[in-house]
Order: sequence, then C-alpha cells, then structure tokens
Amino acid sequence: RMQMPSKLTPLSLRLASPLAMRAESLSTARVHDFVQEDLSAALDWSAKQGRILTGGGVAESLYTAARGYAFEQAQLPHHHLEAGSTHDTFRAWRWGPPRDASGGGGGPALPWLTGGWSRPLFAGGGEESSDASEACVNLVTPSLFVDIRIPIARNALLDALGEREEERLRLLARQHGFAGYARLAEVQGAFGPGGAAVAAVACTRHHAVDWNFLGAGRPRPNRWTVTPLGGNGGDNGGENRGDNGG
Repeated sequence: RMQMPSKLTPLSLRLASPLAMRAESLSTARVHDFVQEDLSAALDWSAKQGRILTGGGVAESLYTAARGYAFEQAQLPHHHLEAGSTHDTFRAWRWGPPRDASGGGGGPALPWLTGGWSRPLFAGGGEESSDASEACVNLVTPSLFVDIRIPIARNALLDALGEREEERLRLLARQHGFAGYARLAEVQGAFGPGGAAVAAVACTRHHAVDWNFLGAGRPRPNRWTVTPLGGNGGDNGGENRGDNGG
C-alpha cells in the first residue's frame, strides 16, 4: 500500500528564508543569477505538491474500489461546491444528531486533535517538502477546518524580482488555501506501534472555499486517518496517513 505521510506536530512556523539570507550576502551583480536559478524551482511548487499528493501520478490507478478504496461521489471534496449545496449540507451536518449513521453533528469530541498544527514533512512519489521549504498551517475542529500552505522562498524572490510583474504574479499564485467541513469517524480495530489498540480517526474533508479550485473538482476524496502518538488520545501530537487526501 502506498502511503503519503505527513507528520503532525504542534503549530510552529519557520518564516526565516535561506534564500533571503543568501540574498543579503550577494552582490547586486550576482542576485540576477541566483534569482533565475531559484525561480524555476519556486514556480514548480504547485506542480510538485500535486506529484507528492498523487504519488507521482499513480494514486488514481491504486486507490480504486477493487483495491478496497471505494468512495461515493458525495464524498469528493468539491462535490457540494460544484452542486451549490455547500451551505445547506453543512448546516444539516452541523445541527444533525451527533454520531448518527450519516456522520451528522460535529463529530467525535477529540481534544487531542482539535487545534493548530504544522506539517514538518509531506512525502510521496519519491519527492518531499518540509517545514524548511514551506509554511503549512492546519486548523482543525470537530467540524470546520482551514488549511494554508505557502512556500517560504517566495517572499525573498518577490523582492529580488523587482518590477518583473508577470513573474511576480506567477510566483504569488504558488500557494494553497482551502477550508470547509471535516467529517470525522472513529476507526474500529486500529493498531499502533507494538500492536496496541489506538483511538484512530478517519477524516473526510469537504471544501467550501479552495484557492486551487478552477471549476473541475479532484477525482478522489480528501480523506486521511490520524492516530495519536500516545496511543489513546494524549496531548503529544499525532501521525497523519492519507488514503487519498492531502
């Protein structure tokens, strides 16, 4: 089974950019050289995120019903956004009976999961990104969520580009932000290190707003399972393993 892990730790953002420090130490004549060198890598950020998420483009062929990863169209992250049913559906989920058969209500009360998280590592398809190269903020509640990801090198490059407006606009587009409703469900029979039973939770995310949504939704659910590192809901963080999501 292919795994695309992203380990969660309490919120801590690294905003200091190695690129900015390089720029301070370079002469004006040399700035142009490293800007051109790093600009291509920075503009590839969004595409790289997609390659990591899909395991290098193989996720759709691996995460199928025949392999045990069945899903309904209504579980796709942009289904309600495309249908115009976001607000009515979210309202029914939020005020419906908690833990009913459809997962209504706010979901299980999980103090260890609720809060602000960072993402030190995002890996898949032979590539990875980390908190050394991007700032990732993930706000989680038993119902609503917000996920923001911004490449750290971007600000220094924007300064170095000066009045090159077209390239500056392309660079500004390299970011990702989405928010919506998270459907949480407890996973039965989950086991952690050493074979001990753990309080794992499956999360399916439905996007109400999405920076990268251009009218065509993604073909797989944004779905992942998170397990507390302490085994049964401690306050020491968790490990996130995506089935189809990110």
